[in-house]
Amino acid sequence: MTTAQELSENIGKVAHLNVAGSRLLKFNVIILDARKRYGKLDYKVTPVAGEGETWHEESQLTFYP
Repeated sequence: MTTAQELSENIGKVAHLNVAGSRLLKFNVIILDARKRYGKLDYKVTPVAGEGETWHEESQLTFYP
């Protein structure tokens, strides 16, 4: 089981969001929140440049070390 502390580890970090389509779109996002949903980890993100926020599965994100 994932603890609240484990979920919060990436909050505030910058990650690369990969959005699939006819071409792969990649851009930097800031992690705002995390949740466990149906056994998968989701992150709420907002773009580094621009506005808005949305939830994405962990598999769509690449975290910087």
